[in-house]
Amino acid sequence: MSTARLVRDHVARMPERSFVFSSELQAPPHAVDCEFARLVDRNELLRVRKGLYWKGPRTRAGIPAPRPMQVGLEVAVDGAGPAEFSAAAALGLTSQVPSVEVVAVAGRPPTPPQGVQFVSRSVERRIRKLRFLEVAVIEVLRDGLRFAGADWESAVAALAQLAAKGEIRLPTIAEQIHDEHHSGTRARWQRLEEMLQR
Repeated sequence: MSTARLVRDHVARMPERSFVFSSELQAPPHAVDCEFARLVDRNELLRVRKGLYWKGPRTRAGIPAPRPMQVGLEVAVDGAGPAEFSAAAALGLTSQVPSVEVVAVAGRPPTPPQGVQFVSRSVERRIRKLRFLEVAVIEVLRDGLRFAGADWESAVAALAQLAAKGEIRLPTIAEQIHDEHHSGTRARWQRLEEMLQR
């Protein structure tokens, strides 16, 4: 099978609204890159950054770009999630829209994509496979609601609701908190646990 056919078949199998890494294909890199460039020219893919493409919905105006947070999470991989205003917004604790999405990365962060800022956090977050909203909880605790437009009672109510829906795992968050190096995070989690148990 030719490299061009290999690339086209791979892209065709990917669902719409998904990212495609050129490095996923076992073929000569130059030939792979050339075929990806042809797919971009034919409006079948959008190039997000070197080696990373977006298979979005095709419109007359082209393919709409993915949101910066989506790209940031794709580049950051497992254990990543929102930080600062992005974390507060993800949890519904602020109505402010961040001008730059901030992503907490488990371990050493790679070069961030445009519109995204990376901050380095504990690598254990990757090992525990923390979910997007679980990272947001820890980041909000780290900042002490500094970026949230809500009080602790509102934050506790929001977290209790997320836990009831299964969107966050409180025991997993508790395990991770014990490995966090930020003392304020641990202290605020203890307070939050007490409020959740009332």
